[in-house]
Parts: sequence; C-alpha cells; structure tokens
Amino acid sequence: MKKLVTLIAIALLAACTYSKNSINFIPERNKVFTLWQTDKIFYYDKSLNDEFLSESKLVTESKMERGQVLITHAGEEMVSSRTYRTDYYSTESVKPTHNGEMDSAYSPVRIRKNGHYTAFGEVTHNGETYMLVHPGKSKDVLLVKGNGELYEHIGRIVDGRLAVLSPVFYITPDDLKMVPVVHTRVETSGDDNGYHLIYEGLDNNGNDVIFTLKENGASQQVRFSICDERINIRGMDIDIFDVSEKKIEYMIR
Repeated sequence: MKKLVTLIAIALLAACTYSKNSINFIPERNKVFTLWQTDKIFYYDKSLNDEFLSESKLVTESKMERGQVLITHAGEEMVSSRTYRTDYYSTESVKPTHNGEMDSAYSPVRIRKNGHYTAFGEVTHNGETYMLVHPGKSKDVLLVKGNGELYEHIGRIVDGRLAVLSPVFYITPDDLKMVPVVHTRVETSGDDNGYHLIYEGLDNNGNDVIFTLKENGASQQVRFSICDERINIRGMDIDIFDVSEKKIEYMIR
C-alpha cells in the first residue's frame, strides 16, 4: 500500500511540474528539458556601470553662410564642417506606483515604492515582450509589460534563460504598476572627416593673407596675396572686400 501511494504521488508531481514555457523548480533532474521550456533573454550590456549602449548615430554640423558679407576676427573660424559620432548610454529601471504584493501559494513577493528595481534584459514570452526586473537581492524575476503592468507569473534564470513559474500570483493593489524609467547619458567622439578654415591675419610685411586649413587631423597653412579679390580654398570661392591684421571681411559664393 505504501508503494502504491508513493507511485501515485510521483505521478501527480510529474504531471504538474511542467507546462510549455513554464517550470516549477522542484528537481534538478528536469534540467534536460530546460531549453524548450524556457525563453531566450536579450540581456542589456552592463559593462559600463550598469549602462548599456541604446543608440549610436553620426551627426554633421556645418558653419557656412553663403551670399552674405561676413566679418571674422583673426584666430576665429570662417568655415567649418565636422561629422562625429554620438553615443547614447542608458540605465533602465522601473519605479513602483505603490507599495504592493504578488501573492500565491508559492511565496509572496513584496514590492516597495522606495525600492530599487533595475531592469537587466527583455524577453518575449507567449508572443509578448516583457522587461525583466530583479526585486532587490531575490532570485525571483518580475516580468513588466511596456505599460508598467506586472505579469501574473514570476520567473527564474536557468542556464541564462528565463523559466516562468506556473503558479498564478495575485497582485494587490489592482492598480499597482512598475513604470519604466530611463536615464540617458550622451557621449561624443572626435571629428570624422571634418575641416576648419581659420583666418590667421597678415604676414610678409602685410603682403600675404594667411589662413589655416585643418582637415582630418592634419593642418596646413594657406597664403594668398593681399591684392587678391577672390580666392579659392577647398573648392570654395571667397570674395575678399577688406582685410587687416585683426579681421577679414568676405563673402562665400
């Protein structure tokens, strides 16, 4: 009789332990079934003090006013164009709207409004995308929808993947949400294919007009006669109206 009771108990345990994409954490022996019963996690890059690279783009800034009479002082830029990369590093977390609780026969999960809840990745479970959050130091994983609503099941990490527990957790209060919060830091790299044209004044007893052209990390001096009324630098036609040691009056055609 004892053997029969034992066999029935084992059969019931095996029947309720697994369902598709969900798992109850009872035996180590079920590890062989992990892959098809868990979901792949897209982990945020946490290599930079919990930041991850959320976006990277090239930005081009140009300073060139054509058809206008301009005055530039010695040592200042007349024309410039620079292309640089801008990286956006983000830190994602969620903030509870209230103190609350997720409760089931499994164990309660308490949520505190002043708690720290950092998102560490995303997962697509049953066709819907969730942000994954650790509540403090617990091994439990909360699944948060894009609108801040909590999924009624919690998860655990198994071999780097998400396993969702089958018990349903009842969430109180009903309007409890975990609102996503994103902190972004912007970082720019150096010039890429940029150039700068700088007026430097006069030289050679006032007979030469001096410019510095900085391009792609290199710098060269460009000279013209003070008698030239139109010059060409880097394909730009520039009319010279007045020039002195301290400033130049010109128009870019």
